[in-house]
Amino acid sequence: TGSVTGGHTRVVERWINNAPEAQTHSVVILTPNKEVMKTLEFNTKAKNGKCIYFDKSLSIVEKALKLRELALHYEYVVLHTHMEDVIPTIAFGSEKFTRPVLLYNNASHMVWIGKSIADVVLDIIKDDTITKNKRNIQNSFFLGVPSKEIIYTKPDKKALRKKLGLPLDKKIIISSGSEQKYCIIGNDNYANIIQKLIDENTYCYIIGIKRNNEYWKTLEIKSNGHIVPLGYVNFDNGYMDYLSAADLYIDSYPMSGGTAIMDAISRGVPALALKTTDIQLDYFTSTSAYCETESEYIFKAKKILNDIDYAQKITSELQKSLDEYQSVIQWNKKVDKMLEKVPKTHSVRILTNETDFNIADDIAVLLNFMTDKNAFNCKSVLKRFIKQSYKDFVKFGINYSAIGIPYIFQLLSFKKSGLKTKVIKIFGINLFVLS
Repeated sequence: TGSVTGGHTRVVERWINNAPEAQTHSVVILTPNKEVMKTLEFNTKAKNGKCIYFDKSLSIVEKALKLRELALHYEYVVLHTHMEDVIPTIAFGSEKFTRPVLLYNNASHMVWIGKSIADVVLDIIKDDTITKNKRNIQNSFFLGVPSKEIIYTKPDKKALRKKLGLPLDKKIIISSGSEQKYCIIGNDNYANIIQKLIDENTYCYIIGIKRNNEYWKTLEIKSNGHIVPLGYVNFDNGYMDYLSAADLYIDSYPMSGGTAIMDAISRGVPALALKTTDIQLDYFTSTSAYCETESEYIFKAKKILNDIDYAQKITSELQKSLDEYQSVIQWNKKVDKMLEKVPKTHSVRILTNETDFNIADDIAVLLNFMTDKNAFNCKSVLKRFIKQSYKDFVKFGINYSAIGIPYIFQLLSFKKSGLKTKVIKIFGINLFVLS
C-alpha cells in the first residue's frame, strides 16, 4: 500500500534516490490511494523505472498473479509491505518463481506475514532479538533506514517562520507522527510531558494529529495556543520547512518515529527521544539525545531551548552518528554487502515443523492495540468489550488464562511484572478482583 504520508514511503523513496544512477528501480503499489506520490514517481523515473499502480478492483489472487509476472522481469524483489498483506506470499510462495525475495522488516514488533517467502529479512535495528529468537529467522541482515543528505548549513529560521505563520521570537518545538503514536497508555501520556516544556515563550506544534481531535483541541485551549495540533502537512510542500524552523524536534511517544526524527537531524535541528517499548534506531540510541527517564528528557529539552552551545553539541553528535550509521554512502555500502549475501535463487521455507514462540509479549499486545484504529470505536457491543479488554491489559497485564463463556461469565487470570490477578467477569463487567 502506498501513501504520501508516513515513513514507509520515505524509505522506498530514499532507497531509490540513493541508488547508483546505472540501476533500474520500479515500484508496484498493490493498493493505491487517491494521492499521487510525486517524489516516488520522480525517483523511479530518474532510476530508469516507473511506478505501477494496481487496479483496486482486482482480487487478491489476480493481484498476486500480476505481481509475480511483473517481478520476473527484475533481478530482485524487495517487499515494503504492511503486516497483514498476503498478496506477496501468494505471489512468491512457489519455487517456480526464481528471483530472490528480500523482505524489509519495517514492523518487527508487530505480527506480520511473509517469513516463508523471504530469502533475506532486512532488519532496521542491529541484532533484533524478535527476528532471531521469537521468529526464529536466521537469514536476516541489518540494513537500517536510509537517510536524506545531511545539510550542515543553518536554515534561515526567521524567513521560514514568517512563511509558515509561526512566532518569530519564540522557542519552537516540533513533533510529528500519526495519531496512534501519541495514544495515552496507562500513565504514559505524552501531553503531560509536553505541558512541562511549555511556557509563555515556548510553543509546541505537532504534525499528524488532526485539528479536530477533541483531546488535543482542548489542550490547545488550555495552553492558550501554545500546544497546537497541525493535522496533515504535505511532505513535499511545507513539512521540511516546519522541521527546519524548529529549535527542538521531539520524537513521538509512546510509539517512536523513524524517518521523521531522521529528517529533523538531517536539517540541523537538535532532537530528543524518550525511551519506549517500541523499536528505536541504533544511530539514535547510541547518543546522549536518547533519554532513559522523563526527568532526563525534560532537563535536556529545556537546556537545548535555552543554551545555544548545548543545542549545537546535541546536533553535532546526532549528525555524526547519523552519518556513520545511515548516510547515503554508508547506506549504499550496506546494500552492496547485503546483495553479496542474497541467494542466487529464490526458495520457499516450509514452516510446518517449526515451534512457535508461545510466550505472550507485552510489547506486541500493546502495539497491536495502539494501531487498531477501530479498537476505541465503541458503537457496537463487541467493540465495547475490546475497549474493556484494553483497560484490563493496562491495569492487570497479560491475560494468560480464561475459563468460562466469553462475554457471559469468565474467570480470567492476568500477570503483570510478576504480580498475578484473577478477575471474575459477568457480561463483560469486572465484579471481583483477587490479587
